[in-house]
Amino acid sequence: MLSFTRHEIRDLGRERIAGAVLSGRRLVTWGDRILVWELPEGRIRAVGARLAGPAGPGGAMLDGDLILNQAAGRRALFRVGLQSGKSSEIDHGVFAHEILPASIHGRSGILLVQRRIQVRFYEAPKDPAKAWTYRELYSFYSPSDQGGLMMVDVDRDGRPDILSGNYWIQCPESFDLHWRLFAIRTWAETRLSGMARMAWSDLLGAGTPNLIVSQSEMRGARLAWFEKPADPKQLWVEHRIEGNLGLDHPGTLLVADFDGGGKPDILAAERAGAGRLMLFTNEGAGRFSPAEMGRTSGVVEAMVVDWNNDGRPDLLVVEASKLSWWENNR
Repeated sequence: MLSFTRHEIRDLGRERIAGAVLSGRRLVTWGDRILVWELPEGRIRAVGARLAGPAGPGGAMLDGDLILNQAAGRRALFRVGLQSGKSSEIDHGVFAHEILPASIHGRSGILLVQRRIQVRFYEAPKDPAKAWTYRELYSFYSPSDQGGLMMVDVDRDGRPDILSGNYWIQCPESFDLHWRLFAIRTWAETRLSGMARMAWSDLLGAGTPNLIVSQSEMRGARLAWFEKPADPKQLWVEHRIEGNLGLDHPGTLLVADFDGGGKPDILAAERAGAGRLMLFTNEGAGRFSPAEMGRTSGVVEAMVVDWNNDGRPDLLVVEASKLSWWENNR
């Protein structure tokens, strides 16, 4: 039977971690400070950038630098050199729950959802001394906030489209043309219903990827997978994953073959409540069996990594002030 053994790497005491990103064996976390962790030893190096205030959850790596968003104050969006420690402001008045590196029609930059209502693309200047420019790709008109970001070629036209909240946004033939919005689902009962984490994987082994979604900002959150219809501009077919036992703010959603059964399993990690790691084992034919793998103080971010090089997918788990790896014992 599959189980995980937790190995603590470091406890930072009262220091707050708001977000994290993994690049190879180097983990970068941010919050009260920006820290670079050398894994697996767990050695840390503080980046010397002076932050005007604590960073929020949104962050991404771009060309070896870190893009972050202030959690309060000017709400500045800024770029930090991890080696130089120098930071430069990209924009201010930005509230982004997530930030995603992106390339659109050959233009490199970042995507974010501004104030949970606008999908915005910032283009990185080729000359670092010049200002970034941005373009609003789409504004949501919905009773609920929209969150979550992913780029996938939904309509298979060779151009990556954007998935965010309850929608996918079709990439046009050229950068200057308008993007088009299509609904995937209609989760809009409350303000936070459209806030989501997403994954993209062929759950059925049919050669067609499925969309997996958890409501990231709610207690008693939905967890479901969706079949893309022949015409993806129509509503997608929802398959609720039962037995999720009232997930509480499952802000982390991972897909991997954790049990070695040859099919992708789903792992949801709670940020609130009991901080559970819930594994949904893929039994085939769209059926999933739930089991609790362990508890935490609340997961900020988790990543799949084969920590000990034994061919089994382990977990790297970031909590608000702790870092641990969870060994896969299958």
